[in-house]
Amino acid sequence: MTDQIKSPDLQANESLLEELFSDVKKWEGSLAGGEKLDEGGAALHSLKETKVQFGNPRANLVAITAEQLHGSGIELSSIQKQQLESTHDFYFMTMTVDMRPQPGSHFSALACELDFGPKGANEPIVQSIFPQTSWKNVMSFGGGMNLGLDADLNWKVGVDASKLSELTDKAPELSANLENKNDMKSHIVLQDFSYDLGRFDIAAYGKDNSECYWYIQNADLQQTLTIKFSVVFKVPTGTEEFTLTGKAWAEPSMSWLTANVRNVFGSLAEKFQNLFRRRDDAASDLARGAAEKWTLPLPRQN
Repeated sequence: MTDQIKSPDLQANESLLEELFSDVKKWEGSLAGGEKLDEGGAALHSLKETKVQFGNPRANLVAITAEQLHGSGIELSSIQKQQLESTHDFYFMTMTVDMRPQPGSHFSALACELDFGPKGANEPIVQSIFPQTSWKNVMSFGGGMNLGLDADLNWKVGVDASKLSELTDKAPELSANLENKNDMKSHIVLQDFSYDLGRFDIAAYGKDNSECYWYIQNADLQQTLTIKFSVVFKVPTGTEEFTLTGKAWAEPSMSWLTANVRNVFGSLAEKFQNLFRRRDDAASDLARGAAEKWTLPLPRQN
């Protein structure tokens, strides 16, 4: 995995957050036993109670066949055609991440990591992912999109005709892969895909290896969200199952958290003062998240 993001130790985060919560309550003089928490304790309680969890990866795991693509009007490139017909089976999967922040809490980033296995000669290989960094201007406009595949099994995106010219002006480098959703001639694998987050940044990685990740930042995440991440991957022909390890987490806004503990900051343990002095660099140490591992049977290739 690249060093562009820091993957948190969620168990260590849990312990650190509990210890910080206790320290803040002590200096605020607020107790959880029926008494109202002061602002620092209340903010940390909201952070502690926020949930991040995965959806079921079986819910949208489907085989991709040459016949399906041909029937949708896609003429595969020679390399993809050879692989699909003789050496590899291809699959599409959408993984959902549910984020449920508690009232009053503010989060600035949401991340997802997926690691496919087993490793070695039969290792699954990521073919393409969505969203990718290059799509952020399109994702930020907030409308529903249809996802499809092109001849190289990369993404094509269909949007409403009323938005098409505006989006091609904003992202001219993507104009070849942007279409009127009503005129798309491709294998549609997902409809009404949208991120209603306003403007945000996204870093994404995952092609030609067995790992991928997404990191959404500079968004004020305060409401319950269900975010979709999509992957096309391939396995050697005849593979019957694969393993998937997932980690997803939400990082709190450190400016929000610091503002709420300012009244007791000088009394906190030195390690917590140093934690807050690190500002945004400390957000992953207080992230809330989930980690799971699945063994998944692959759908039959018809």
